[in-house]
Amino acid sequence: MLSYPNVVRTFLKMVELLESKKISLHDELEKFVLKSSFSNLAYVDGRKTAKKLGFDIWKDLKQKYSEEELKRILGINDLYTDSQAFPDFMFKSVSQDNQLIGGEILELKDSKGGNIASFNSTIPTEYKTLKEIERLNGSKGKIVVKIAEIFDENSSNPQWKIYKRKCFYLIRTYRGNRDNSKVSIVDGAFFETIPEKTLISSMFQNILNKHAEEYDIPDIVKENAKQVFQYLTDHTLISFSQDIPEASIKPRLRIMAEAKKEGNPHWNNYNIPSRTLNLIVKYDNESKIVKEIVEDSNLPINTLTVKHQNDGEFLVFSYKVR
Repeated sequence: MLSYPNVVRTFLKMVELLESKKISLHDELEKFVLKSSFSNLAYVDGRKTAKKLGFDIWKDLKQKYSEEELKRILGINDLYTDSQAFPDFMFKSVSQDNQLIGGEILELKDSKGGNIASFNSTIPTEYKTLKEIERLNGSKGKIVVKIAEIFDENSSNPQWKIYKRKCFYLIRTYRGNRDNSKVSIVDGAFFETIPEKTLISSMFQNILNKHAEEYDIPDIVKENAKQVFQYLTDHTLISFSQDIPEASIKPRLRIMAEAKKEGNPHWNNYNIPSRTLNLIVKYDNESKIVKEIVEDSNLPINTLTVKHQNDGEFLVFSYKVR
């Protein structure tokens, strides 16, 4: 069973659109997604941007509700605002064999250079649940869920908010450069090469080590801190504003992430060609199903293998723009 059928269909549709010149490799990434998958989306974060591109996500619902009713149901003041929440897009879930699949998360990352744009809103991971997304976004989290509930017919399923949704990242490097531009839908596993909990606790340990280089910290304190850091693993709690007694401000830690060169699928050592649209997925049983679907499409897509320096093999389904 393929847990991310929507993303595969979206990739193939994008290839068709590129082949027919209905989109180009240099269009807005939002346009890539909306043109290929509009009817299959449960959540669009940039509603204002979508409308500007000719996609009104509320069009059908307005036949049932007035604009004021929709605002009241969702608890928002403007139906066409960009929420600036995570994720940029979420696909509708699929009920199959009495379980939910699909509902994939898709975040966009666009860059003028060869590095991936920073991950400002969340640490990239292979899976996330709606419960996690709700907490991650704070006050905006409930809006994300409420909008998705309206568009996803499976939202009444008890598992809908807690099943693991596969995360993908639509990244582009060398935006605007017609010779070097690359666009890829990347499996979150490419970035999450160690568990998120380990990553965060190790981050705090690194901070203490840096302090120990500058200040005299007793060994017993360092050892005790190491034990404490093992429990500081939830970045949704870390990123909350902190209410400190007698303080006139509420300090807040914001965890951001940058891809190292080995975590960048467009790194030259991975040999993904320029002027291509790619789907990059971890090599496993599901990727074998994807390979069959791609081959059956009869589209001009090549299959490559990338050996991730930290996380084994990934399959790359690559379309060269002609």
